[in-house]
Amino acid sequence: MKTLAIAIAIAIALVLGAALATAAGAAAPTLTLASSATVVAYGKPVTLSGQLTGGKPNQTVAVDGTVCGTSRAAKVTSAKTTSTGAYSAAVTPTGATSYQATYKNVKSPAVAVTVRPVLALTKSGTTWTAKVTAGQALTGKAVLFQRYVKLRKRWRQVKRVLLATSTPGPAKSTVVSSVTFTAKLTRGTRVRLAISTAQAAPCYVAATSASLRA
Repeated sequence: MKTLAIAIAIAIALVLGAALATAAGAAAPTLTLASSATVVAYGKPVTLSGQLTGGKPNQTVAVDGTVCGTSRAAKVTSAKTTSTGAYSAAVTPTGATSYQATYKNVKSPAVAVTVRPVLALTKSGTTWTAKVTAGQALTGKAVLFQRYVKLRKRWRQVKRVLLATSTPGPAKSTVVSSVTFTAKLTRGTRVRLAISTAQAAPCYVAATSASLRA
């Protein structure tokens, strides 16, 4: 009889322990976060997505972002979880940004997205105009005017010029930095613009323009 009582007590303890473990697991959800791209061109969106485990559907997950040049995170967007706990939201970073999702007091690991400025090159005779579009002025930064060398199959620098002026872009928080210069090249030569990470830093990374013919 005593042995039976002990066995029953052990069984009850195991059941209670399992129930408590289940309750503890349900009370401690976890949150993940990932980005559809780690590098994006300025003005282009990325999709942030993740999973809320141990949570209910239709729960609100807030997404905060810490933009380059700031030290405080600010709310960027929010998303509702599906029946499986999944969520997603589109964001458009204006510069290198660290994103983090929050559900109540649960936070996801941070996810970093870097941004390339958008370069454009136009010409009128031997006069060229270089434009760099970003979320801040890049005046004083150097861009490289390059030509493609077929024999070596690589781009070679023709001229290094400094962005001289900045004007507001068509979209909010957008700035277009530009410079006009002259360069004579053989007709038909492929040319482009490039900016290095050192020049685009700290909020942007290296980028190139589409090529065109001289």
